[in-house]
Amino acid sequence: MTAHVRAVLGAASAAALLLALGPAAVATPPPRVERISTAIDGSELTAASGGGVISGDGRYAVFTSADPEGGYDTRLYLKDLRTGRLAQVPEDLLYTTGPMLSGDGRRLAYSNGNRYPKPYVYDRVTGRTEVVWPQEPPQDTSYELGTAAAISADGRHVAYTLGNRHGDDYARVLLVRDLHTGTDRRISPLPAEGMILNAWLGADGRTVAYSVAARTNQGTEGRIHVVRDGRESDIGSGFSATLVRLSDDGRRALFNATAADWTTSAYVEDLRTGRVRQVAGTGAVAADGSLRHVLLSGDGGLDLLTLPSGRRQQVAPAGATALPRAVDRTGHTVVFSSAAADLVPHDTNGVQDVFLRRLN
Repeated sequence: MTAHVRAVLGAASAAALLLALGPAAVATPPPRVERISTAIDGSELTAASGGGVISGDGRYAVFTSADPEGGYDTRLYLKDLRTGRLAQVPEDLLYTTGPMLSGDGRRLAYSNGNRYPKPYVYDRVTGRTEVVWPQEPPQDTSYELGTAAAISADGRHVAYTLGNRHGDDYARVLLVRDLHTGTDRRISPLPAEGMILNAWLGADGRTVAYSVAARTNQGTEGRIHVVRDGRESDIGSGFSATLVRLSDDGRRALFNATAADWTTSAYVEDLRTGRVRQVAGTGAVAADGSLRHVLLSGDGGLDLLTLPSGRRQQVAPAGATALPRAVDRTGHTVVFSSAAADLVPHDTNGVQDVFLRRLN
């Protein structure tokens, strides 16, 4: 028998054995963890990193890192997860917060500034950065600062807040900028109901959902509003609720609600029918664009819940944190921050890093 024949028969026998044993005999590769907060040359950073988010297509991630010299400047990095290429957003950044990416990772929205931050949008393709500020702010009070609140998946629309440094007027009014036309539309009513906490845009920017800490005679109450084509409706009526995410199609919303005993649970509401269902007995922090994969936070760390099967997979250890835009549109890739030193080899910097976990 020739060596070639023996090799062919050996391969055929191995294949037959796998078929006889069935699918369970084929090992499933374990989830992979990668550290994405590295320097441009791939070495680990000496300063703490955070603020990690991922684009909907899963190709790009963005994170912030503190000044390695101990100053107040913030480094903002954009990483191509396919090629490993890392680029620093070139602006003079100070107290940079809230980075978020469009679905294809082309546009990056963030807030930057010391006492008077402003919202900005950086275009990865053109290298151009523009500040987002209305030509004619509302005249009901003084507006001296703003924050980026959301960016649509198509990258055309950016939601942002305006306010001042007087208490809950910090984020007093919500607007949406069309980056193609340069026009703004005001979303929240005036007089202001309270401080706007966060916002989400549908994929095409037509649907806007936002949370507000509404002022009441009993204190503040978390409320969620949805605006589509000028028509407003409420989410989670009867709850003190905070928005987590709007689905890309604008038809469903994920939110957290706090009960009288101060426990928090996650819910999904169908905005067409008004049907609300509880999806977890703990708070949600992020989800994919279909709301089929929900990232939950608990004492044991971060878990990814798959709906409707109810399957849960641990994503990150205790103490890990994640932002609302931490899950890609497939639900298979999650970005998180952790100070744990045993997630990847050679983690010796002793500070918080940003990681990526790819799930099966």
